[in-house]
Amino acid sequence: MKMNYKKAGELSNWLFVSSVVAIGGTFFFTGWAQLALLVLGVGLIVSGIVVRVVYWRCPHCKKKLHLGFRQEPKICPYCRGTLIEEEKKEI
Repeated sequence: MKMNYKKAGELSNWLFVSSVVAIGGTFFFTGWAQLALLVLGVGLIVSGIVVRVVYWRCPHCKKKLHLGFRQEPKICPYCRGTLIEEEKKEI
């Protein structure tokens, strides 16, 4: 399965949400479990950032899209190519 900007955005969002859950879990444990959850949470954050930096690119011009947690862009700020295609399927 090939990674595109849309899948990369979804994956990185899930990684960030999972990191919040892992780091939040540190409040309920002590000792090694707390440390393990903290390391896991930080690892998930780093993984999410790496996915965004590597794969969050325009499918047309291949330039990096702006990083952040705002709404997914509809057009590329560089080439003005359409990023989100409206899927209208009639049943």
